[in-house]
Amino acid sequence: MTDISAPWGQPEGQPVAQPTAVAAQPDLTPSRPVYDGQLSELYGIYLRHLTLMVLTLGWSRFWGRTRLRRYLWNHVSILGDRFEYRGRGIELFLGFVFVLVILGLWGGLMWLVWEFVFHEVTLPGLGFLNLFYLSIAFIGIPLAFVGQYAGLRYRLTRTRWRGVRCGMAGSAWSYGGLATVMNMANAMTGQLLTPLVSVTLAKPRLANAFLGTLRLDFAGRAGDIYGRYIGYYFLNIAAWGLVIVVGITAVTLGGERLGLTGEAFAELFTSFSLRTVLILVIGFFVLYTLFGLMILPLRCWWQAYLLRYLVARTRAGNVLFATAVSTRQIWGFLVLNYLIVVMTLGLGWPWVMHRTLRLISRQLWIYGAPDGAAVGQPSDRGPRFGEGLLDMFDVTGF
Repeated sequence: MTDISAPWGQPEGQPVAQPTAVAAQPDLTPSRPVYDGQLSELYGIYLRHLTLMVLTLGWSRFWGRTRLRRYLWNHVSILGDRFEYRGRGIELFLGFVFVLVILGLWGGLMWLVWEFVFHEVTLPGLGFLNLFYLSIAFIGIPLAFVGQYAGLRYRLTRTRWRGVRCGMAGSAWSYGGLATVMNMANAMTGQLLTPLVSVTLAKPRLANAFLGTLRLDFAGRAGDIYGRYIGYYFLNIAAWGLVIVVGITAVTLGGERLGLTGEAFAELFTSFSLRTVLILVIGFFVLYTLFGLMILPLRCWWQAYLLRYLVARTRAGNVLFATAVSTRQIWGFLVLNYLIVVMTLGLGWPWVMHRTLRLISRQLWIYGAPDGAAVGQPSDRGPRFGEGLLDMFDVTGF
């Protein structure tokens, strides 16, 4: 009698082969970051920071910035565990002093160039200070990119989660050179390389970051988003044309109501005066406002799409990320942040930081959890001081 329990091809009387175990699927349980900071507490730290800034003529800002970061980091948690910020104010101070010394040496080099090269062939209106400022402006752009990367690396190396240090590999100088070249090429091609620039510069910032021995991976490609960008690009051009037409029409109708003829307009701009300056300033403000109102939703659409793409193409081992942030959310976020900063003369920065972390905690989804047994401490302890270049050449990094 045939053993019907035996699989096909299994000889009778032989033990039945056990089925191969199915590989365990990774746990993709969704979760979100939690931010439980209080705006009142954040403002208490910030106002103390401003008071000490006034009393110390600004030199306490490194320690104030550190206290703010410790509060913000400690009130963000993932999977029930809070972040820790281990940076110190003295490290930021030393980084700033180091950059001051470098600028001093650069100033000495520019003085030698002025004294022995340009002194005998001085151009009209060009002095030593003009030469120095021009050289700073020339090197400031690449140094700002270097500072962005180095500042991000410093903040990551001072960040811990579940007692494990974060960090970032790669060269800040290589990133600065790459970012400078790509942004110059993008400017010369009328911003047509924006998707390529965005993806290329996001890759080293994401793929070089790590939590202990767990590295991030980034699989984005510029070709995936070029179709959307081309549509945005030509809609942007159409919006510019519409704004110019609306602006010229508004100026013409306004001039007619004020009794200004074409000859009066020509005379106004041929004989330059304070009145001409006021009209130019008002006209620029009106056009800028019109353009902002018409183009901002379009820009927010592109920014929301790009952000969703970059987040979705990033992973940490078996941990996946996603966000569903919308155009309306980005638009409201940017507009209200701008109004907060302008209406409070800069005193609304804590509110902006508070809103930023709330947006991240509500819109970022994390699928899965890292394997704690497989994650160890990194061998690299990071820079001993940092953010000098960021503090000097790029004021956007907090």
